Amino acid sequence: MIVFADETALSLLPPVRATWAPRGRTPILRVRMGKRPKTSLVGWCCYPPNGLPKFLYRMVPGSVTDRELIRQLPDIHRTFDRPIVLVWDNLGSHRSRRMRAFADRVDWLTLVFLPPYSPDLNPVEGSWAHLKSGALANLGARTLDELVAVARQGLRHIQQHPALLNGFLAATELT
Repeated sequence: MIVFADETALSLLPPVRATWAPRGRTPILRVRMGKRPKTSLVGWCCYPPNGLPKFLYRMVPGSVTDRELIRQLPDIHRTFDRPIVLVWDNLGSHRSRRMRAFADRVDWLTLVFLPPYSPDLNPVEGSWAHLKSGALANLGARTLDELVAVARQGLRHIQQHPALLNGFLAATELT
């Protein structure tokens, strides 16, 4: 089974699409908040050889580390109970010694790395774009809990529509 993986972060820091200011003056956007809490998402687009694709995700407080990914991989394997060819980018936690040692230790995991700077080849990037331009678009969440609740709704939508996952894969033009 081929599985694509990627990470993204959700933060209360509002996304800025465009600003304006008089010529010669740099626009300054003020946001009131002390610490900037964030949660990270790990997404897994799973394409079994005979069956509907599935989207799995895990939310992680803070940042994703190789230890967290290694904790999640056996769960992904148990969900499908078949060998996994894991395709992902060249992030340091994906290429770490710990990750390589884990992949060598288990017989059900093969790691494949995408070329550098090629997010257009990963269908999970399509799921993040869908989430951020859909459920999270123009959201002015006041708390991280509110942001997470809305994100979960958007992620469930992706899970319930396997045709979206096929579309994300088709957009990569991978055969």
